[in-house]
Amino acid sequence: MTRMMFGASVLALSLTLLPMTHAQAPAPAMEAFETGQWGAAESAASSATSDVDALILASEAALMPITLDQAEGMSRRDRREAALRAQEYAEAALALEPDNAEAHLRLAAGLGYQSRYVNKLRAVMMGLPQQGRDHMIEAIRLDPSEPWGPAMLGAWHLEVVRRAGEGMFDANEAEGLSLMRQAVEMGDAPAAIPYRFAVALVAADPAVHGEEATLMLNRAIETAESDAVGQAVLGLATSLLGLLQTDPAAAQTEAVRLLEE
Repeated sequence: MTRMMFGASVLALSLTLLPMTHAQAPAPAMEAFETGQWGAAESAASSATSDVDALILASEAALMPITLDQAEGMSRRDRREAALRAQEYAEAALALEPDNAEAHLRLAAGLGYQSRYVNKLRAVMMGLPQQGRDHMIEAIRLDPSEPWGPAMLGAWHLEVVRRAGEGMFDANEAEGLSLMRQAVEMGDAPAAIPYRFAVALVAADPAVHGEEATLMLNRAIETAESDAVGQAVLGLATSLLGLLQTDPAAAQTEAVRLLEE
């Protein structure tokens, strides 16, 4: 049961940093999101209750303080409430448009954070890790061109293996590595994807994966976008790269913190 309890939280741990595109969301919500005003973006987007793109943006905005390591001062209760809102927005989007791949990914993220902030045994009994994985698989089926599908599923495999071992929930390290490498090379893959891959590699074992992690961090730094998400990724990648080059053990500790806090 202990291994299953570890597995209960890995869905949340694998879903950090998931910025996507919301070209059709309301302009005020988009402007707030692009400038890092997460609360304002969520409020503006969530008010458009019949707009799928707006609901997806609201779901993402609700989690951005946590996913970008900007949640200092937020209690676990606050974080759980944010996860609940993210889940509810994504479910509302899917009710309007069941075949929206991005909404499936946002629901996977919401479920993941729910599993982080509830009792781990309860999360397993509710099937949260499996449900999240299934939404990722469905998103890939619906839109094979979206890089966040394989990125999220690959991160899920790697984090399950790191936390609970090969085979738990059918997780496979080789599959995780393959999916993440695929996502990095896909067109329009944002800087957050190589950064997220690097975090998973360093958390697993910097001695084994340090060279590839360094390549991924440099790639994230070189391709970081100019918006609030991109600049946050730039800062996070630069910090982790510095640690990896000077103190791999400290880099691994930091990577684990980023995945588990």
